[in-house]
Amino acid sequence: MSLGNEVAPNLITRRGFLANAGVLFAAAGVRAPLWARVAAGKSDASVPSVLLLGVDYYPDQTPELLWEEDARMIAETGFTNVRVAEFAWSMMEPSEGKFDFAWLHRVVLTLQKHGIQAILGTPSAAPPPWLTAKYPDVLMVNDQGMTVFPGGRRFTCPTNKVYRHLSLTIATEMARSFADTPGVIGWQIDNEFTLQRWGRCYCKFCRAGFQDWLRAKYGMLDEINRRWGTAFWSQVYTDFSQILVPLPSNGDPNPGLALDYDRYQSFANASFLEEQLAMLRKTCPKHFVTTNNVGAPFDTIDLHELYKNLDFVCHDNYPGFAQIYAQGMPSETLSMMISLGHDSMRGVKDGKPFMIMEEQTGKAGQRFFSPQPRKGQLRLWTYQAVAHGAMGVNYFRWDTANFGAEEYWHGLLNHDRSKSPGFDEIQQTVKELKTLGQEMLQSSYPADAALFFDLNSDWAIAIQPGHSKLTYTSQLISWYASIAGAHVGADVINPEADLSRYKAVFAPLPYVISQRQAANIRKFVEAGGMFVSGFRLGAKDENSQIVRTPLPGLLRDVMGATVKDYVPIYDEKLGVKFSSFLAGPDGECALWADVLQPSSAAILATYTVGAYAGEPAITMNSFGKGKAVYLGADLDAASLGRVIALLLESGGIKSPFDVPRGVELCMRKSGAKQWFFLLNHTGASQGVALPGQFKDLLTGATHTGKIGLDGYEVRVLQAV
Repeated sequence: MSLGNEVAPNLITRRGFLANAGVLFAAAGVRAPLWARVAAGKSDASVPSVLLLGVDYYPDQTPELLWEEDARMIAETGFTNVRVAEFAWSMMEPSEGKFDFAWLHRVVLTLQKHGIQAILGTPSAAPPPWLTAKYPDVLMVNDQGMTVFPGGRRFTCPTNKVYRHLSLTIATEMARSFADTPGVIGWQIDNEFTLQRWGRCYCKFCRAGFQDWLRAKYGMLDEINRRWGTAFWSQVYTDFSQILVPLPSNGDPNPGLALDYDRYQSFANASFLEEQLAMLRKTCPKHFVTTNNVGAPFDTIDLHELYKNLDFVCHDNYPGFAQIYAQGMPSETLSMMISLGHDSMRGVKDGKPFMIMEEQTGKAGQRFFSPQPRKGQLRLWTYQAVAHGAMGVNYFRWDTANFGAEEYWHGLLNHDRSKSPGFDEIQQTVKELKTLGQEMLQSSYPADAALFFDLNSDWAIAIQPGHSKLTYTSQLISWYASIAGAHVGADVINPEADLSRYKAVFAPLPYVISQRQAANIRKFVEAGGMFVSGFRLGAKDENSQIVRTPLPGLLRDVMGATVKDYVPIYDEKLGVKFSSFLAGPDGECALWADVLQPSSAAILATYTVGAYAGEPAITMNSFGKGKAVYLGADLDAASLGRVIALLLESGGIKSPFDVPRGVELCMRKSGAKQWFFLLNHTGASQGVALPGQFKDLLTGATHTGKIGLDGYEVRVLQAV
């Protein structure tokens, strides 16, 4: 795991291949993804025979004389697997074309003797020095036009054909060497795509790749010129070779070009993965294949595209970083940010259980690091992941490194190989998860509500935010926190997902609305669903052009209102007064106000200060069998939470438990079985009133009335 030297601001808020994957897979004669075979009722030896409860292990950084002791201790801790070798390219190919896997075979054999199975990582996230010295053109160029130097990780271009070839070569040699090796059960391709200080490349190879991608997408230059509106500032293209990447110029780039380039960079990384995936499917048909990444609010790559053909999603979870970068936030707010990451990763493959490939085990960081988790937090964070749909957990890492950039990324063993402060707690947690069993870990996460996480709107807002402080991800976090505060469970989904399973769908800052998305929303509302939109609804189309009809464009009939004016707010904040339906204290409108003009919609709130006093701020429209609500005001957190809770309740969505502030409730389900998770994210004791009689599966005790939770305690309950 690495976040680079610093977490740069643009990591969260800026920014033939995958489209032909089906043809490629068919031509290679490879099998369908593991999850697809399982869903079809098929099985084979690639389905893991053990629970995926393990640890990330670095024998390449550990003297060989300690491998036997490590394997014994890993097994005694209760772990079933390790991930290895994802950063060991220089040991596996010390010079070009000369491969050495003997040491890794000894590692796998040693682990297997102790009942530990191995997930192998292809090492393309960190190439060795000989490669960049011989092929310097593989280095990425950042968004300021600077070539990124080697010495860290993730500093190569995803488009460069030489780097793709060399990456595929080392991965192929690994696959051939370990295809039939006992103890190997799966593969992780690369590591944390785009998760670095500079997430996108702007080199000459990406420029050529972008031009090819545009040819495939649009066909003709006339179509590109029309969609981007290149007549502005005399940018009409007469040859594909004239199209540049959006590096700094004396003026902002064309918004359509910039948005398409963000899409291309996501595509380039996904197609890089697909080359290794196609090879692994053919060479190692008995093994599962995945990769690891981080969910929302990280937004540089389209994870739906990245994971499309992989067997399951893997998420890296470091709650300590939320503590660093959100200092002063209440514990329940920090916990909601972590939950957002889990829910977004669960949504990548339509709700299928995901794995945590890296779970925090102690202090973590590079130049500076997070504090030691308090007693109970490591167990709590693991159960939080499981409560949100994780089916397996690997902890990062086994032994703490004594050298390198991550010397302070603490593992289960300290620098002196003594047990870390959290060792016993993690061992206890693994034992408990084994007791809860595979059925619970593979169960579903039911949700009646969904939240859009729309990268097109996200990237378009980053290009043209309209307000210096407005970001998509800040709105996403605020809306998610409001839904999470109601303890009803929510999926985080793509706007083109099937909406029919939900009672209510929420769309923060839906700046870009395509015709397909509009049709999806219209169908959902007509059928009886409730659609709740934030401000800036449908201001742009998928080409990042302003729509030519009154806002909210394609959805103004559904919303039953038009936008009379849209206003970025810099000085005096606007007040908001609520109608009886949303009765409560007056709210505050901070960064943005869409001033609404109802046609058929009812007014639920009005502005109270300034030139727009008395004008509608929130409306609700009946459309077909459903409702459409327009939140034109950027509400303060308390008002937003209250409004969303009232809307959820009006849509028949209510928590089965009444839980206090700082306690999180989640549910998982398999057939008639239900598991309720109560998670106390505070250091204080809390009490929860039970709506019946429940058994605590971790203690065996039966409870009625009120159940207590000590600080950072977890309860897993089933009704009896």
